[in-house]
Amino acid sequence: MDDTPADFTPANDTPPDFTPAAAGRVSIGDVERALEAIGARDSTRGGDARHIYDTLTWGEGPDVLSQAGVQNWLWYRLPTKYMTNEAGYKQRLACIAGELFDELGLGRYATICRSDATARVHAAFDRSDSAGYSAMRKAADASGIEPPDVDGFAWGTVMGGEEAAARTTVEHVLETAIVDGRLRVGANRWRDHQAGIVADVIHSDHPTLPGQTLRSVIHTERAGHWADLLVSRSPSIGPVVERALKQALVAPALPANDEITVALHPLLWFLERIGDGQAMTAAGYLNRSFVADVWADRPWTDELLPLERPPRSESDDFILYLLRTFGQQTGVLRVTKRVLRRTKLADRIIADPAAAWKVVADHIAGTGWERFVAETAAMILVTNNATSPSKDLAKTIAQVAADIGWRTDGHPPTETTVMHGFSQTRRLLCVFGMLTEHGDWRQRVYVLTDVGTRLADGIVHTAATGPRSHP
Repeated sequence: MDDTPADFTPANDTPPDFTPAAAGRVSIGDVERALEAIGARDSTRGGDARHIYDTLTWGEGPDVLSQAGVQNWLWYRLPTKYMTNEAGYKQRLACIAGELFDELGLGRYATICRSDATARVHAAFDRSDSAGYSAMRKAADASGIEPPDVDGFAWGTVMGGEEAAARTTVEHVLETAIVDGRLRVGANRWRDHQAGIVADVIHSDHPTLPGQTLRSVIHTERAGHWADLLVSRSPSIGPVVERALKQALVAPALPANDEITVALHPLLWFLERIGDGQAMTAAGYLNRSFVADVWADRPWTDELLPLERPPRSESDDFILYLLRTFGQQTGVLRVTKRVLRRTKLADRIIADPAAAWKVVADHIAGTGWERFVAETAAMILVTNNATSPSKDLAKTIAQVAADIGWRTDGHPPTETTVMHGFSQTRRLLCVFGMLTEHGDWRQRVYVLTDVGTRLADGIVHTAATGPRSHP
């Protein structure tokens, strides 16, 4: 993934109720007088001041000046977009920007230009781009203006017009809250307050689309891009995408708590059995004594690996191995000094079925190739009455993957590589009672259970409406 952050620019369609803090306070005449005053003292600085103003406003006038825009220019565009060998140019232009804001009576912006945060970001970029981006993210996060991810909603690094406009709206609301004292950056639990403000905004009515919120319109925009991209690159998946699109826009309701507890019982039981921690072997497996204890009353069976006696190691009980590795992948388990321990997240999901469901739903599809296979399989299954012959499923996914350009070991994916990529997700779905398999190995048929269909719906919803990181 490209580490370079998106270059967010002010949007022209910001709803009138959410205006930048500078709106109405500075006129074009004020700007011209300020630029003339700076130019009278030094014509070169006056020219630079005009350039800074034009860059910050993009011809839209002073009403679009905002803290987010100032920070974006100071901490991102100034260090990365200026092609010059001039030593100290960042500090010089930041100083001129501060002078311009002083003249305009925008003291808060002038203070940011001269702040230690700005100096640290510029110094970090002088060392390296990676150090600069890290310092930039820290400064933006600490400012209170950077909108956090909230309530299952994450901002994309690549945005369509609606999402960019919504983000600009949120930035303006956060700035207003800071200015009027409703949000005190650095105060006790200020981040909770910030998240609440963001959630209120993205769930507010869209200014031009009755009956929709900013969030629902962003989801529609993302899903449209998701569908268009898939169909344009793989026409063979078109009918499936078309059927999935309407379903994908609606987040499926969570199963009842008791349904979640029953489905995820193997994972939750295993986490409880970890207790205060279990020693790992030098090879990175659970110790033999613990494996034997688990085997004695484990709440799962593995028909492919029947055991008449306790296994000698974790590798002899594939489901135990699968649950342990999945726990580490999700962050509910962590190895510290060769001891496997539960994290705070593990304790949370043991106590809260909804939290457990979210962790499993977010991670069961895996990453990379495995996630592509799982997402495509989920889409096919939920649009095909929750059932599909395994061979048909693998054949379709292999074709779509080849169309899109996936390569495994340098070659177009085959049905075999698809099934290998689906292996962990499929086995976990079976362990959790979300997927059943029928027929012999030559004509295997997959069928989602009711709770499995809910999970598959969620996987498709996330794939279609989740944050974008690529154009």
